[in-house]
Formats: sequence, structure tokens, C-alpha cells
Amino acid sequence: MKLLNRLIFLLIALGVIFLALANRQVVSFSLDPFSPEDPSFGFQAPLFVLLMGAIGFGISLGYIRSVVTTIINGLTQNMNRIFLRDKGRENDD
Repeated sequence: MKLLNRLIFLLIALGVIFLALANRQVVSFSLDPFSPEDPSFGFQAPLFVLLMGAIGFGISLGYIRSVVTTIINGLTQNMNRIFLRDKGRENDD
């Protein structure tokens, strides 16, 4: 299993290296869609940096969504348990 994990990591690392080597050209990244010639909110960076940043941002958003969903589900289960416990007490009275 350890060998398989290392092999998968090696393949991913090679893929990232090849992606970086193939996309070294500098591109302009602009957050101003109305003025592409003179962007007020933008910068220039190698394309692979933008690609890796987008992938990292997506992974971070997925992790945050997972954590929030887990917390909400836990709170919902606790509230349901408390509600059923209190409802049982009312029925006993």
C-alpha cells in the first residue's frame, strides 16, 4: 500500500512538473472585465501559477464546504435528539 501511495504521488508530481514546464509564458490576469487594456485590478503571472492557484482555491473551498456540512449535520442531529428527549418527557407528564 505504501508503494502504491508513493507511485501515485510520483505520477501527480510529474504531471505538475510537466504542466509547469509547458505553461511558463506570462499572462495577464484581470478582474476588470470592462477595461481589458488597462486593468485596475489585475496582475501578470506565469500561467501554471494561475492554474495551481485555481486548483488550490477549489480544494480549499471543497474542504470548507465539507467542514461546514459536517458541523451543520452534527448540530441538526443534536437538536433532533434533544427535541425527541423533551417530547418524551412531555408525554410522561
